[in-house]
Amino acid sequence: MKRLLLSAALAGSMLVAGIPSFAQTAAESQTPSTTQQNQRHWRHHRNRMAHMAKKLNLSQDQQNQLKPLFKSQREQAKAIRKDGSLTQDQKKEKFQALRQDTMAKVNNILTPEQQQQWQQMREKHRHKGGEQPQSTNPQG
Repeated sequence: MKRLLLSAALAGSMLVAGIPSFAQTAAESQTPSTTQQNQRHWRHHRNRMAHMAKKLNLSQDQQNQLKPLFKSQREQAKAIRKDGSLTQDQKKEKFQALRQDTMAKVNNILTPEQQQQWQQMREKHRHKGGEQPQSTNPQG
């Protein structure tokens, strides 16, 4: 269960931290339709809090705790991306640590029922995006 949560958390957070670096490097060669798709994607990201609040029935207190957490994650991810002294592998490790830390903090804010719902939302999103689960073996 712990490994499944970690995998789901990693996949969901990869979108937050990983896609901006791809979008940044590919920005010059984008066609107008690709640019429009990216704009829709970022509009969706800005609405993440509202979407979570609605789907998970978050209390105002939970929303107030999550907003600065997500803002901090975005700022830290941006700093990692801009750090020219890090290799790609080092950046990948830092992103992974940031995701794990953020996921742990989010799970401390959510109720057990909300955690389960959020995990299902992330799994659905991951499968919708074309990614396949790495393993269906619960032992590893």
